[in-house]
Amino acid sequence: MARLSPQDILATSFCVLVSAWFFLRRRRAGRYLHPPGPRPLPLLGNLLDVPDPSGFPWKTYIEWGQQHRSDLVRMSVLGTNIVVINTLEMVNELLDKRSSIYSDRPRMIMLNELCGFGWGTAFIPYGDRWRDHRRIVHQEFRSGPVKRFRPNEQKSATRFLVNLHRHPEKLMDNLRHLSAATIMSIAYDIDVASLDDPYIHTAEAAGDSISETTIAGAFLVDIIPFLRYVPEWFPGAGFQKKAKHWRVAVERLRDAPYDNALKRFTAGNLGDCTAKFVIESFGKNAKDPMYADHIMRSVLGSIYVGGADTTVSVLGSFFLAMTLHPKIQEKARSQLDRVIGPHCLPGFSDQPSLPYIEAILRESLRWNPVVPLDAPHMSTQDDMYNGYFIPKGTLVIANSWAILHDEKAYGTDASDFNPDRFLRPDGTLDLDVRDPSVAAFGFGRRICPGQYMALDSMWFTIANVLALFEIKKAVDEDGQEVTPNVEYNRGFFHPKPFPCVIKPRSAEHEAILHELAHQEA
Repeated sequence: MARLSPQDILATSFCVLVSAWFFLRRRRAGRYLHPPGPRPLPLLGNLLDVPDPSGFPWKTYIEWGQQHRSDLVRMSVLGTNIVVINTLEMVNELLDKRSSIYSDRPRMIMLNELCGFGWGTAFIPYGDRWRDHRRIVHQEFRSGPVKRFRPNEQKSATRFLVNLHRHPEKLMDNLRHLSAATIMSIAYDIDVASLDDPYIHTAEAAGDSISETTIAGAFLVDIIPFLRYVPEWFPGAGFQKKAKHWRVAVERLRDAPYDNALKRFTAGNLGDCTAKFVIESFGKNAKDPMYADHIMRSVLGSIYVGGADTTVSVLGSFFLAMTLHPKIQEKARSQLDRVIGPHCLPGFSDQPSLPYIEAILRESLRWNPVVPLDAPHMSTQDDMYNGYFIPKGTLVIANSWAILHDEKAYGTDASDFNPDRFLRPDGTLDLDVRDPSVAAFGFGRRICPGQYMALDSMWFTIANVLALFEIKKAVDEDGQEVTPNVEYNRGFFHPKPFPCVIKPRSAEHEAILHELAHQEA
């Protein structure tokens, strides 16, 4: 009888241990009723059922819910339990009312460990470090204190209007500049004057790492952790090369603007910004200076990356919708001209008097949400809900797309862009209609803390764009209108470039734009 080599013994032992682990998990879990979902295979579970991340996985989860007549659906992938929630009511029950056990994050090996984004507020584990992040951001970006940043938002939006007039063909580039300029000003007192500013390119590269890695099933290393040790030259290890490239941008995003602000703070010439508040309130007299430094630069970097893509996505959807719906523009301009005058620009004080502009903003948030599937929460203890067992370590994903296209909340035309759904017959806001903000910025204790700043910036931009510009379909060589396709990039849901014509409403409005450009010079 041939003797087993040490390698054979090790491999056999590993297989036995893995089989025993799966057996014990299945035996323990088998005592309880799990949420319904596709039938799993032995060992693999539902690995083959995971929706293609390049498709529309949020729609697949809606279909699963309909097939199984459940708003809570489940899959198991190589022993990892995953639950997807398709309704706001159930999301609130678990991620909000039971937030003490549903606020953790999964390991996310590709993003956190290989790309180096483990410092991000949105991705760090639930615990003391996360609480320090949250406390700092909450103090700065509550609905009251955040109003002090409105002059920054107004300045960035004004520059955007001028850039849009000069280069309407660079719509998405101008939107990226608007977003970067607003956040860099608020967070670091840094003026991002050019479309080619290196801070913009760094943020875009770092943002790519988030958008491409947070879609379930995008990278096998998140499912099979030991793959993180595979060298980049190994066949099939292209993810290592991507991670290496992204890591450079991720670290620069966190460190470069912070070091810039810290240097100016030390010299006594840092203006009012979040960096100044953080350094003065958290950094001075810190018991552990190294820890404090890490927290401060991480919080500020998180503010930037958290807000940049939201603004680009929502305002991109707004421009696409206006191209497709000229009558909505006419109705908005009619209200603007009636309330503030035909050749005046709206300000924040006009917001309560312009309910249709608010309705357009809400519909832009709802129509094609920035993050169709919320970043996974992870349960920290076993739980029972509606008779279903949700074991410790379960990944819980809120289907934001399903919530924001719920026909019970928004009607049978939920797939259409229709701001009127938020208005009463007399034209005032209907507060009984679900505000998309309840799902557009995350859930529970992991909700985006910068939502009030983002909403202010987007409202001001939308109102002034409608006051100054007409957005029309482009015309082809034969003089025929070109209707753009409603196509979006995956990850952060940005509309793909689409043809349109953006021009001043009249000669008088063009004169206003020239005056704004003169003020900017």
